[in-house]
Amino acid sequence: MKMKVPAWVKGVIDLLLIVVFIIVGLSGIALYLAPSGKIAKMIGWTFLGLSRDTWINLHVYFGLIMIGLVVVHIVLGFNRMVAMLKSAFKNS
Repeated sequence: MKMKVPAWVKGVIDLLLIVVFIIVGLSGIALYLAPSGKIAKMIGWTFLGLSRDTWINLHVYFGLIMIGLVVVHIVLGFNRMVAMLKSAFKNS
């Protein structure tokens, strides 16, 4: 039996994915710019008021959240994706 998911649920998942993607991207940039761990602690390095360790935690946890949201996104749209792929290969 196919489960019909309301459009607003898919919209919320997509919106959360965008927000989480931005956070992971920003934390990735912060970590790229950050000096190594020992130096960052010695000089008290911060970016947007957050330490290097905090940026690492944000990056890891929001990355895990992003993986979960991507899995949910794929599961909710799997039947549609299969139908589109069948149609694409049928016409080619």
